[in-house]
Amino acid sequence: MFNQFAKHEDEFRDWRRDGMPGLKADSYKYIDFLTSPDDDQEPRSGTLWLHQWESFLRVVYAHEILGKAEIGADGLLLNIVTGGGKTAVIAAIIAWLRIAHNVQKFVMLCPNLIVRDRLEDDFQGGKVFKVRDLLPHWAIETGLGNFELTTLGSGREGGWADLLGASVILGNIHQFYQSNKSGQSNLSALMNGPDFALFNDEAHNSPAPEYDATLMRMREKIILRVDTTATPDRADGKAPDSAMIYEYGVTDALHDGIIKTPVVYQPDIKTVQLTYTDARTGEQRKVEEIDWEEVDRLGLNATQWVTDDEPMRQQMAIALRRLEEQERRAKGRYQPILFVIAVCKMDAQKAEQTLNKYFKVKTLLVTEDSDEADRQKARDLGKQQRTGKPYKAVVSVAMLREGWDVPE
Repeated sequence: MFNQFAKHEDEFRDWRRDGMPGLKADSYKYIDFLTSPDDDQEPRSGTLWLHQWESFLRVVYAHEILGKAEIGADGLLLNIVTGGGKTAVIAAIIAWLRIAHNVQKFVMLCPNLIVRDRLEDDFQGGKVFKVRDLLPHWAIETGLGNFELTTLGSGREGGWADLLGASVILGNIHQFYQSNKSGQSNLSALMNGPDFALFNDEAHNSPAPEYDATLMRMREKIILRVDTTATPDRADGKAPDSAMIYEYGVTDALHDGIIKTPVVYQPDIKTVQLTYTDARTGEQRKVEEIDWEEVDRLGLNATQWVTDDEPMRQQMAIALRRLEEQERRAKGRYQPILFVIAVCKMDAQKAEQTLNKYFKVKTLLVTEDSDEADRQKARDLGKQQRTGKPYKAVVSVAMLREGWDVPE
């Protein structure tokens, strides 16, 4: 995906050096609040990390200085590596829009329950604003720091009343689809309220006909749309329609110490004959005989390939040897976790049973069918690891890879 901000970088650098001319007075005041007292080009300690600061300032510049006619008519996109702290950037943009542009409503769209639960935890009670010190006292005293949250699908929202009254609405794009009555009601409530800012988290999921149609319906009410993702380039060649203005990739994050250096093990694959059986038909195939591009295209619900017993056990044995190696390195300081990504839900269930029953390894299974108790276990995984009986493995499915960039 092409960085459409590249041609503006020189002007942007000069603009920052010259004191950010052309900004609204309240925008300048808020940026000054976030700026380091020792270096006016860097963020104040405890607020944003440097790359978060860079992405935030580019959003401000694109919106206030360049304008939608120049860039971002269909939204701005921040390409930030998993673990790079996209949530803090979203929070800073929300605070700026409230303080400088008097935006009263913010909509955050997420792809699945894991991401939704994480965002809900971050924004409930204004937690992220407090932890990152993103709200100046003068904004709090004048009521500008009130960000009441309602989460769609949580069992706590109350329809139109909550949607109209909440400052921050968190949900899935499907909850605004016109193909169901609930979506029709939610979208109607949103469109009958004030204009809003839209944040599309994990935006690489957005290129889909009904997703795109829903965004088009919202467009007339959207003051600013900001997409965030670590993977804007999809295997099918379809990318979000927003304009990418910032890139912070794995190499950058490794250099800055934001993420750790990955270690890739390459066991002798000849010792494992990978075979799968279609749970619907009983057909067995070798791994190289399956059209995995077709599997991706058809989607998770259409996928029923389940790993056969022997290759499942062989793969788990290899993985558990790596886990044991990591446990020796940890020397009791923490409990490493084996994360298993299965082909489909049935494959995930079999992997969990293999680990729990065959290898006697305490394993947590998390899928979209998981009940609230299991999802709470996933949220509390970091706390659980400090107990006497930590989970040693987590099994999920390909669709749920997003959302595991958690601090613990």
